Amino acid sequence: MAEKDKEKIVSREELIGLVQLVIIFTAMLVGRGVGDLYSSYGELSRMSVNLSFTEEEIASYLQDTMEGKYSALNVGMAVSIPGFTSTEGQITQIPDYVRKWLISITLSPIVVNQPEVSDVDLAMLVEGQQVLSRTYTFPREKVGYISFLKRNIPLTVDDETAFRKLVNEAAAAHAGEVEITITGRAKANVLFFESTLPFKTTKYPLVLPPNLILDKSNWVTIDGSGKTARLGELASVGISLSNPTRVHSLTQNVTCKIYREGGTEPVATVTKTTTAAAGTVSTYIFNFTPIDPGDYYYTLESVGIYLTAEVPPHLTVSP
Repeated sequence: MAEKDKEKIVSREELIGLVQLVIIFTAMLVGRGVGDLYSSYGELSRMSVNLSFTEEEIASYLQDTMEGKYSALNVGMAVSIPGFTSTEGQITQIPDYVRKWLISITLSPIVVNQPEVSDVDLAMLVEGQQVLSRTYTFPREKVGYISFLKRNIPLTVDDETAFRKLVNEAAAAHAGEVEITITGRAKANVLFFESTLPFKTTKYPLVLPPNLILDKSNWVTIDGSGKTARLGELASVGISLSNPTRVHSLTQNVTCKIYREGGTEPVATVTKTTTAAAGTVSTYIFNFTPIDPGDYYYTLESVGIYLTAEVPPHLTVSP
C-alpha cells in the first residue's frame, strides 16, 4: 500500500514539472514573437531609399522646359536593406529578417515578416521654392535581400511658367547653376506596423555655359596711384574674378591686351588660365613694363568677359 502511494506522489510531481516546462516554453515563444515584432519594426525604420538621376539628365530636363518643350524627368528609386546606401550592383549583405528565417528552419517555426513598400509622397523644389508635390500610388511590394525594389517615377511640373522663371533667375544669379531638391517619403509596412522612409537629395545642374564674373580691374603701379608710372617701371593690370556657383569650380582663359594711345595694335598681350572655386574670389596680375612714354589702356577678353577701351582706366607713363 505504501509503495502505491509513493508512486502516485511521484507521478503528481512529474506532472507539475511537465506543466511548468510547458508554461516556460510557451512564455519563451511568446517573448520571442513579441521581440520579433519589435525587431521587424526596427528593421523597417532603418531601411533606406536611394534616388537615381544624374546632373546631365536633370540639366536636359530643365533646358527642355525652359525652351517650352514638354518633358518629364524620370527618377529611379531603389529601396534597400539597412546599412546599404549605394544603388550600384546587387546587395550582398544579409538582413536580419533573412538570418531569422535561416535560424528558424532548424530551431523553431518562427514566422519571418518581410518588409513591404507602397506609396511615395514626393516634392521637387527649385532654389527652395516648391514646384511639384504629388503622391504616387504603388501596390505593396516586398523588399528582397538580394535585389532592390526598383521603381520609376516621372516628374512633370504643372505651372511651367513659374518653373521657367525660377530656373532663369537662378541661372542668371549663379552662372548657369540651378539648385534642384527632391524630397519625400515612401510608405513602408510590416504586418500591422506602418512607417515612412524619408529621403532627400539636392543637385546643382548647369543649364547654361558657366563663366567667372569680373568684379573689378585696375592698374597696379609702384607709386600706388594706379594712374601714373615712370618709364621702365613695372605697371600691371590686376583683376578680381568671382565664382557665383555653389558646387562647381570654374576655369577659363583670360587675355589682357595693352594698347598705347594712337596705336591700333597691342603693345603687349598676356593670357592667363584663371580658376576660382565655388563661392570664392580669385585675383590675377598681368605684368607689363612700358618702354615708351604716353597714355596706355587695356582690354580684357574671355568667356562672358569683354572690356572695351572706354571702360578701363588709363595709365600715364612719363620719362
